Amino acid sequence: MINSNDTINYKKQWFDGTKYIRLQKEKILDRIANFGGWRLYLEIGGKFMFDAHASRVLPWFDPESKKNIFSSLKDQAEILFCVNAVDILDNRQLSNQNIDYKDYVYQMIRNIEKNIGIKPHIVINNIDIWNMFDVILAFEKDFQRKQYRVWERYKINGYPHNVDTILSEDGFGYDDHIPLTKNLILVTGAASSSGKMSTCLGQIYLDHQIEVKSGYAKYETFPIWNIPLEHPINLAYEAATIDIGDYNMLDAYHKKAYGQDAVNYNRDVEAFEIVMSIAKKIVNHKNYMVKYQSPTDMWISCAGMAITNDEIVSIASLREIERRKVWYQQEIDRWSDKEWVWIKKADELYAKAKKYCEDKKYDMGMKL
Repeated sequence: MINSNDTINYKKQWFDGTKYIRLQKEKILDRIANFGGWRLYLEIGGKFMFDAHASRVLPWFDPESKKNIFSSLKDQAEILFCVNAVDILDNRQLSNQNIDYKDYVYQMIRNIEKNIGIKPHIVINNIDIWNMFDVILAFEKDFQRKQYRVWERYKINGYPHNVDTILSEDGFGYDDHIPLTKNLILVTGAASSSGKMSTCLGQIYLDHQIEVKSGYAKYETFPIWNIPLEHPINLAYEAATIDIGDYNMLDAYHKKAYGQDAVNYNRDVEAFEIVMSIAKKIVNHKNYMVKYQSPTDMWISCAGMAITNDEIVSIASLREIERRKVWYQQEIDRWSDKEWVWIKKADELYAKAKKYCEDKKYDMGMKL
């Protein structure tokens, strides 16, 4: 069985991992400075502790890059770890080892504590009080017995488009306001759709109610914004998210503001309007958030600046798409309710990546 945490021992080094870590940390510190000492909620895109996918498509990317960066910032940071109430109810499988969702979440949180040195707050998002609330309460009490602080955030009908309801006592105002003391808040989660962005925005709304100044940014690795939309790296990222329906797209806001293409993905582009609605309605005009002109502006993303050989990373990404197709086939074989359309989509992405390599006359058979 293919394991999502597998890495590849590449012989060729065509990604400068040291440069990437340096640039990414510099940009984080710059963004903190831009907010002038206010509280910054930094949403962490992708894997928090170990990014095996990045190491497979970017030969010599250190899969522990984030751990190295955040460990160096631990004295000024706190961590919010988000879970989705629906995933608790469904016992969502986050690995191919048949581990219960709750147990896997506990493993992830303990790993963060051990390696970063910060005990996370646990945030349960998207709670529907009319749908098996006793199961959610049991999950919450189990972690409280383990000495974690657990906070509740509730389902908002019409999210993210019904801004008036979201920014009201029946929306973000109904959620727990998490008491924090540091100015850098790292917001991560168990998996995709854990409610990380909603947690950040809800906290900013509630901070504003008690006159605490705060803002939002996002640490992102993929898609890589400053390479082509159909570059194999970006296609490999899309292949990795077929099962949750994400897809890459050009950032039209960025094009309008700056006259240049930038690659983003559907959920961040869709969320940009609510981010800016909050910025315009509740934050101070001096808040750096109001300067964001596009979803890409929200990002801190330097991976594209550390690629040193396009041929190597393109071929590595092409092979990653092949690998993802095998993984989806294994999932279909294990679970009868999985979608055959995943295989079709993987084939389409592979064809596009192959054409890119062929057009560039890259050696697709080379040993990496």
